[in-house]
Amino acid sequence: MAKKMRKFITLTLIACLCVLGVLLPVIASDNFAPSWLKEDAYVKYVSYQAGSARVFDVTNSQFAGTNYMLNYNFDSIRYSSASFMWRCVSVNGTMARLQVTFDYVGEELCYWAGSEQVIVPLGGESLQLVGEAYVNLYNRAVYNVNGILLGTTHLWLPANPNNSQEIIVWDADSEKTLLSVITDDTTFTTTIQGKQDGFLVNGAVTIKGQQWSMGMFYDLDTGLGVDGSLLWDPLMAVAGIAFSGFRAPPHDSGLKSFAETNIDLGPERSAINWIRILQYSILPVTILLIVSALIIKHKKKKN
Repeated sequence: MAKKMRKFITLTLIACLCVLGVLLPVIASDNFAPSWLKEDAYVKYVSYQAGSARVFDVTNSQFAGTNYMLNYNFDSIRYSSASFMWRCVSVNGTMARLQVTFDYVGEELCYWAGSEQVIVPLGGESLQLVGEAYVNLYNRAVYNVNGILLGTTHLWLPANPNNSQEIIVWDADSEKTLLSVITDDTTFTTTIQGKQDGFLVNGAVTIKGQQWSMGMFYDLDTGLGVDGSLLWDPLMAVAGIAFSGFRAPPHDSGLKSFAETNIDLGPERSAINWIRILQYSILPVTILLIVSALIIKHKKKKN
């Protein structure tokens, strides 16, 4: 009987440890490539409100590399609506090739001719800026077609971070910026795929002496940016956009920003987080079984 009991407890312990290994989330790390970044995966962000964007000529040497982050006299466009989309064309080894498009309904183009500012009416014409990028799957470094580093994308971050964990949001030209994650059981947002658990990354990023704000909400399971202010990113710079002006309107869910994707964000948020309950209960149960086994063994020896 004692032998059967020991066998039962041993098998139970093994089962508990296996379940624990499956349920415990992988802590966010750039050592893990996003499994969802596959051929034809895409994300589209939309602004239905009027806005403006700073744009530049990607062939102009003064904007080469990460220099688009400096405060130059950019051209600017004013639009009545706009969308930004990236689509994965292919994945090869550690790199993903992305096609980037910025579609907008143009109202005005503003540029400088010497010391004179010139404003050109665009008359509500539908226009497009395009580009192509290569993104490292592990550190999110963005390169243009000539292999020149443009910076680190923050349109997605490592999934499943811990609260207060620091994540790299920029690492280029010997400048590395980390921001802290905010997440707990109450952190979630409503997306086009329903309510999703998530995490927030918010703060100021200083690059080349210029300060840029960042405030985005990310899906917990994928690390994909699903809400917030989409203002700048090296993936946008591929198409010649230095600053987009995309913002989720005040007191809005942000759905006007995150409009389309074929990437599965995972199961919808449940009112009762059974996975989290199991994560925290498996270990105490395992310890209880071990203690019980030791007590039974000790009693058997005394008898």
